[in-house]
Amino acid sequence: MPNRRTRFALVAIIFAALLAPAAAMAGPNDVPHLYRQSYRLEAKHKYAVALAAMRKIQGHVGETYFVVARVAWLSHLAGSYAASEAAYRKAIKMAPKAIEPRVGLTLPLLAQKKWRDLERASRDALTVDPLNETARARLAHAHYMVKNYPDSATVYRGLVEQYPANLNYQTGLGWALARMGRVKEGKEMFRAVLAVSPDNPNALDGIALP
Repeated sequence: MPNRRTRFALVAIIFAALLAPAAAMAGPNDVPHLYRQSYRLEAKHKYAVALAAMRKIQGHVGETYFVVARVAWLSHLAGSYAASEAAYRKAIKMAPKAIEPRVGLTLPLLAQKKWRDLERASRDALTVDPLNETARARLAHAHYMVKNYPDSATVYRGLVEQYPANLNYQTGLGWALARMGRVKEGKEMFRAVLAVSPDNPNALDGIALP
């Protein structure tokens, strides 16, 4: 029969063998490392791998608001727009007073060209923050894409008044006016843009309108 020392050694080996699978799995102590990894990978534009790191964190800490919002963001960057949309909608439910996930939701909707949904999401964001620049700009764009040119022009005009150096808002207003049949007014906007940005493609296309 094995002596006492041998029996102790055998027990230690068996115990270590039982612990090995658990040790091989990432534990809560790995969460800071996974966050660092996710940020580094994002900076290197390796979005899918950065997202995979966040999924691992999600497995450890659960669906906290920050994790869900970051999963939504990285899913968008990785081109997984449906997953990004779903995650942003979940984040909105988790933080119903937050503007951040509402504006975030407009990103995958814009990428998927869901113009009516983009209108609704932008309006929803504006109920929380009525002067939010990004939400207003995306609402104006959504109006334009569904051929609601008068409302698009109204929103763009307000943006031009508050952000007069933003050339995208000026060309947006110019195109909305032109599509309404007010081509002369639209061309005035395009000329103003070309005066400071001679190669602006949107203004060049607009100034070429008959």
